Amino acid sequence: MSLNIFEYVNNLATAWYKQSEAIFVQGEESDGKMYFVSEGELSVSREIEGADYTIATLGPGAFFGEMAILNRNPRSATIRVVSKHAKLGYIDEPMFLRISRNDPVFPFSLLKLILERTAEVEDDIAAARHKLHQLKSGGNDPFSMV
Repeated sequence: MSLNIFEYVNNLATAWYKQSEAIFVQGEESDGKMYFVSEGELSVSREIEGADYTIATLGPGAFFGEMAILNRNPRSATIRVVSKHAKLGYIDEPMFLRISRNDPVFPFSLLKLILERTAEVEDDIAAARHKLHQLKSGGNDPFSMV
């Protein structure tokens, strides 16, 4: 899933990040920015019960932090650079509103991608529940793909 923000805005603010640098950390207060990966690779991780789990890898064309445009809740994951460096574009709420006024396709495209992500998460939850049910009922090998 990608959204080429550069199709919607010419002079997007960008920043460079070094390997292992965190863009933001789970639980940290939101800066209200949504990010777009222009170059590099990033990991998305969550701490669950004291253990750190990588839940996704993001590359060029990916975006993250979209909820910061809609609310200022603490960050729900840690985003860290895994490549040698990464170049990210970013927008805040005022920029999001300007882009949306100039090109209403942008928020529609973003919403569509967010809904696709939500559907994928729901599918993952359903699969995990199914596997848990199998384990509880004395099912087969917990590592089998069902």
